[in-house]
Amino acid sequence: MFARSVKMVAIAGLASALLGLDASAESPPAPISGDLKPVGTEPLRRESIDTQLEGYGAEASFSNTPTSNAPATNPTSAWDKARSAPNSDSGWEGFSQPTSPYRSGTDLRQVVEIFVNESLAVGANPQAVNYDELYEAVLARQSDPNSPAAEYEVIRETLARYGQRSDRLLTPDEFSALLNQPRQPVQSRSLAAGVTMLTLDDITPATTQQIRQSLHVSEYSRGIVLDLRGATGYDPQAIANVARIFLPRSMRPALVSLDRHEKETAWDSKAVPIAARTPLVALVDGQTERGAVILSALLGARGNATIAGEPTAGTETQTRFFVLPSGAAIELAVARWRPGADAGFGPNTLVQGLVPSDSLNGFNVQSQALALLPEPPVVAAKPTIFQDKGRIGRYELGFDTRQSNIGDLGGMDTVPSRSGENIFQPDSDLRVFYLQDYILLAYRNQGTLSSFFADRIYMTDTAALTEEGVSIGASYSDVVSTYGSPGENGYNEVSPFPGRTRIARAEDRYFINYDALGLSFAFEAGTNQVVAIGLYKPGS
Repeated sequence: MFARSVKMVAIAGLASALLGLDASAESPPAPISGDLKPVGTEPLRRESIDTQLEGYGAEASFSNTPTSNAPATNPTSAWDKARSAPNSDSGWEGFSQPTSPYRSGTDLRQVVEIFVNESLAVGANPQAVNYDELYEAVLARQSDPNSPAAEYEVIRETLARYGQRSDRLLTPDEFSALLNQPRQPVQSRSLAAGVTMLTLDDITPATTQQIRQSLHVSEYSRGIVLDLRGATGYDPQAIANVARIFLPRSMRPALVSLDRHEKETAWDSKAVPIAARTPLVALVDGQTERGAVILSALLGARGNATIAGEPTAGTETQTRFFVLPSGAAIELAVARWRPGADAGFGPNTLVQGLVPSDSLNGFNVQSQALALLPEPPVVAAKPTIFQDKGRIGRYELGFDTRQSNIGDLGGMDTVPSRSGENIFQPDSDLRVFYLQDYILLAYRNQGTLSSFFADRIYMTDTAALTEEGVSIGASYSDVVSTYGSPGENGYNEVSPFPGRTRIARAEDRYFINYDALGLSFAFEAGTNQVVAIGLYKPGS
């Protein structure tokens, strides 16, 4: 209905109010944010999204059209936009106050329309809030027709009487202060060997990428401490995106909300679950609010997180901000989170707050959290990879895969020589076999018809261990300190997998090869941990 560039979807409505534009103009709807539509809804309009996203660090915000014309926004996504493009012409710099004169009754009329069409509290009685009666109350109190004070007072009383406890009015100054308050990006630091601590402030559309970037350069083989003390969050899509980093894809959707008609909206995410199997401790306290409470509950109930700290604030409803013509805004509850066995938390958890399984207090909370993580895993005692013998696990280099019926044991990718994609043997057909605990790259030699010989074999079993003691789960620094840095032992970072293979299409793998040794290591991007060890003939 409203064709807007992505750059302005989350901000145009509030920008028009703050810059004095016509408040009656059609405005963008409430952001649900992220690169996904809610499950079960019509596809979002995505005209020119790819080009509009250029230059933006935060993920774009999108929205479905609300039933009212009032613009809705997410203060944290707005901040992400302003922060990622501080020199843009978006109109967000400084969050200027509106220059158009205040018009009595316009805010109230919009509040009534929004409340009737959007509010979770209105229920089956949309006539509970009557504009004419409320405006009479404004006129009776209004000593200065150019001042919104009386109108704001009536709006606050109306929200308190008919709304949810989370419903509130923010004056233009209060709303601008909320949007401009300092927000720290995700902070990352090492607590101990193999343990990374991530500190979140607001969960925004940018948080997922910030976490991924932090984990990419961190070592967290032993575990992660996720500090959500004092954290909040408004955007359910951003919550789902962050949760997916720590939850396997099989647990979907990540989050479900119910509107006033009991219609479900399922929030899911395509974020890569790079830490889904990592031991996790989530720290919470009485200032953990809104989306941060939901995130903690999800990770504790559906993931492998231990919730520690102090009881959180209650957070039963999903809220949304709607900008009014004067530059003020109302925050309304528009849906409630669906509790249930699948989500792992019930109504009491949401209304009263999340109670941690481990109570932590005092000055050594971080040390206490560290003690809740399991001890480092025991490394396999016996080597399984022998370079001099050309043996890796149960296979030897160069064997004919036809003799083992390997094609019946797992998946396979085929890359013909005519494609020109075979990296190391361009004149040979290639078959990539995906077996349990192994990946085989087998080439067809010239003069043969059906024999494919295993030229490079990767072992993915956690028991994989080189004679020098490097195993699955080792870090990049472990590998280079053992076998050499760039420039030593034929070090290179060439991926042996052609582009059409499933390994090459995955975005979470990179390779380090030592051609002089015949060893290759596959790393998971984001953790920098070894996920497969390969063996091939040195110099091939």
